[in-house]
Amino acid sequence: MNLVIFKWLSQKRRMALVAASLGSVAFLLLGIPLPLLLGPMAGCLIAALCRQPLEDMGVFSIFMRTFLGVAIGSSITPEVLHAFPKYLQSIFFIPIFVLIIGLVGYPLFRRVFHYDKATAY
Repeated sequence: MNLVIFKWLSQKRRMALVAASLGSVAFLLLGIPLPLLLGPMAGCLIAALCRQPLEDMGVFSIFMRTFLGVAIGSSITPEVLHAFPKYLQSIFFIPIFVLIIGLVGYPLFRRVFHYDKATAY
């Protein structure tokens, strides 16, 4: 990859950008909702599970998380709050889902992928 934009990036950051880009394109082509949010996460997850070395984008990542938080927060309107009771049943299942993920995920990462305890947690 001799693109000028990649020259200042470390190999790990290049790999993360490639994985994120492939995930975005795949989600766009498949018509999956939120392709530019979920696609990069899926692409990087697959790369990480394939033991590819990845690294975040440093300060840029912090800025983008802040930007995303403001964008999501500004979408909370009185109409959304008024509709909140409709979502209570779904919200109730979130802690249960998180518990199941923990019970399945930790042993999976420890035994199958051979991660150390801290990383598997």
